[in-house]
Amino acid sequence: MEQDCVGVSPQCECVVIHVAPELGERISVSARRATIEEVFPEVRDAMSSSGNTSWSQESTHIARFPLNGYCHLNSVQVLERLQQRGFWITGSCGGGVDSSQFSEYILRREGQGSRHPPNLIQIKHELTD
Repeated sequence: MEQDCVGVSPQCECVVIHVAPELGERISVSARRATIEEVFPEVRDAMSSSGNTSWSQESTHIARFPLNGYCHLNSVQVLERLQQRGFWITGSCGGGVDSSQFSEYILRREGQGSRHPPNLIQIKHELTD
């Protein structure tokens, strides 16, 4: 059954970057543990430490890991590093009011054998004056 779906939907990896401008810039990442370790090797020790449980973690995935608490990268550098590792921004959003603003980026990397970014479909287009 799984082999039937391989040609229709290639495997991919997803990463979500959450950026909040509070106190400078707070950047968190949600992804597979192995992906975070691959792209940001400087945080391996912090992720494996059992005392650091302020983020949600399972055996294979980590949600909202406070990335810039353990490495000195701004949001542009984080996105550039992910793109250097084959990830493409496939979606983004932002919102909030006053001091509770945020931006989120969804990045995707195709499985082995794919060298091109996925075809992007424009979902919403707002006219500006």
